[in-house]
Amino acid sequence: MHNLLLNSARLFIFCFVILTFSQCTEQQGDYKIVPVYTDPSNFTNEIPMAWNQLMLDMERYDPGYKSPVAARTLAYINIAAFESIYPAISDRYNSIAQRYLFVQLPSVDPGQNYFFPLSMNTCYKDCLINFYKNSNPEQLRKILWLYEELNVKYSQNIDAATSLRSSEFGKKIAKSIYDWSKTDLVGHEAYLRINDPNYSAPAGDGLWKPTFPDFGAAILPNWGNMRTFVASHDDLQLPAPPAYSTDPGSVMYKEAKYVHDLTESARADKDGEDYWIGQFWSDDFSTLTFTPAGRWTAIATQIMQIEKVNMVDAAVVYAKVSIALSDAAIGSWENKYKYNTERPVDYIRTNIDPNWNTILIPDQTKKCYTPQSPSYPSEHAAYAAAAAGVLNNIFGTQYKLVDNCHKGRLEFRSDPRTFYSFNQIADEVAYSRSAAGVHYPSDAQAGLSLGKKIAATVNNIVVEK
Repeated sequence: MHNLLLNSARLFIFCFVILTFSQCTEQQGDYKIVPVYTDPSNFTNEIPMAWNQLMLDMERYDPGYKSPVAARTLAYINIAAFESIYPAISDRYNSIAQRYLFVQLPSVDPGQNYFFPLSMNTCYKDCLINFYKNSNPEQLRKILWLYEELNVKYSQNIDAATSLRSSEFGKKIAKSIYDWSKTDLVGHEAYLRINDPNYSAPAGDGLWKPTFPDFGAAILPNWGNMRTFVASHDDLQLPAPPAYSTDPGSVMYKEAKYVHDLTESARADKDGEDYWIGQFWSDDFSTLTFTPAGRWTAIATQIMQIEKVNMVDAAVVYAKVSIALSDAAIGSWENKYKYNTERPVDYIRTNIDPNWNTILIPDQTKKCYTPQSPSYPSEHAAYAAAAAGVLNNIFGTQYKLVDNCHKGRLEFRSDPRTFYSFNQIADEVAYSRSAAGVHYPSDAQAGLSLGKKIAATVNNIVVEK
């Protein structure tokens, strides 16, 4: 009897050890907790992609998130996300924040285990709460819902101490980047003051003034003074736009007449290509779409879904594209308020056709619209060329993409469009702004030129060692 009990006890202990070992092996084999750092390259792009998609939803419903503010926010948050997994990949990658932005960041304890997907998830959550403070309660709840959903999924095989330690590291990175963002006084919480009550537009022929039909105050007139991420002052410089003239033989008049005729042709054929292009790339309107800067985050997301890039590669793409977009916004706004070029709608109504209007119609009210900022250069074109240049560098100059960003929308023609290179997309974006009636061709070309210079600078960031 004694031997039977002893053998039964031994059998129980043996089974318990085997079960425990198998559980530990599964736990460590799945997530490779040992050695100290888990390599985030072993994971999909789910976490960065989910958070970037949520950010596009956040900016859509926040009226203070005009495109420059949205671009800035995307850049800070995606830089923070990359840094939240950086300790796990420091043998293969350089820190963007520390090497190029000279920001000192907290470090991990090399004697402890970390699970970096949890670090990234917490970092995104804290960053969104900090940067989207003006959002409505429903939008803020979406942040917490997404955080909990991803946290439950990725922590289920991680011990509590490692989970907590990893999340705390993500919180520290988020706080460090947000604290650094606050030192840029022009950009910090600019969503609260998109109009400067002290700004007075210079008066004169051909100079911008509050524009028909809304006559709204100038948007972000000081944004050109914001701190760039990597672009230098020289990168942001553009030559002067065509001189103001009402002479029918002048460049100014000819460009305005071109915009007038192009939009009238599109207006007469609302099933045609030009009307479709003008609507497809508008992205100007709060609640209806994301911003024109955010549009390129959506494009990058589509590409990474196709390519099935991993967590690390997705973090790099989002960071570099966002940096390019933010610096493109700064360059665009610096030149807008430097040259103060009148919008086509005012020039055309004064000198060519007093009843003319744009075909930029944000909703079913049928009310036409012009952005409330000077015309030169086109920020849409600058965003497009900057992002396209970065994507060229990562995915190649020949890339077929069906853009589904607006698929299913009913407010305008949202059929997907097919492209065969990122440069083709950028060129069409630039053209779309003349087709919509809100920019001269010279605005579009200047925006493309600015964006290309910024892309070249961003592409010089050496992320991989």
